[in-house]
Amino acid sequence: MTYFILQILPYISVAVLTIGLLYRMGRWASGRIVHNITLTPAPTTQTGAVLDIATEAILFKSLYKADKGLWSGAWIMHMSLFAILGGHVMGIGLLGLQFYYIGLTSAQTSVMLSNMLGTSMGVVVLLGLLYLLYRRMAINEVKQISAPSDYAHLLMLIAIVTVGNLMRFVPEWGIPYEPVRDYVANLITLTPVTADMEVMHKPMFVLHLLLVQILMIYLPFSKLLHIPGMFAHRWIINRPYVEPAPGLPGVAVGGSGHAVSGDQSASGGCNKCH
Repeated sequence: MTYFILQILPYISVAVLTIGLLYRMGRWASGRIVHNITLTPAPTTQTGAVLDIATEAILFKSLYKADKGLWSGAWIMHMSLFAILGGHVMGIGLLGLQFYYIGLTSAQTSVMLSNMLGTSMGVVVLLGLLYLLYRRMAINEVKQISAPSDYAHLLMLIAIVTVGNLMRFVPEWGIPYEPVRDYVANLITLTPVTADMEVMHKPMFVLHLLLVQILMIYLPFSKLLHIPGMFAHRWIINRPYVEPAPGLPGVAVGGSGHAVSGDQSASGGCNKCH
């Protein structure tokens, strides 16, 4: 089972995630919007629309106006989660030396700072997730509109973060950066994982990775895919308004107000007969 989780399942989860994301985004992109549905007040330029979408993505501006209690938990959770994802990439890829490479600290201090920030963000994101779960259970209005999948999403994220935090707080359950980087390099180069690799003997790491891969497989088919959807939605309602052409595309409109096909005149006769 460990070999399957570490060697085979990663390729399956990445394939499902990639194909699922492309499929969902393809469906969104192919959706036909006949008329401009920009909501006012809206930016009047493309640059303004992009800036508005950026502030929405970073600050959750509309959520702040609608529900400050929800905003506080959601913003903290999302920002700390993004920090953790970035920290995983930098920490594993650069072995925790990212601050040393940009000249801010010594190598030893960089590793210590990387570990400290990762641990801190792990605690913060867990608190944010627990707060959001509490809201769904304690606030009646939120509880009434919560589906079982909403609880499942939060519990899955809480499980992933909890296992990750345990790996940091209990040293013997954790794993250094270097063995993980070697493992990732093996996956990228299609090199088999060998029995002597340290990742094979770290049950908490295997559990953490298993939960992450389950989330990756589930993500394209869940509400958690709201991040790319948010950008598409905000562009539709924030893009500069353009006055639409009269009528519907490809349809001529007669003087009586009835839509007729291109092969018929406004009087109802066939153009080819005149």
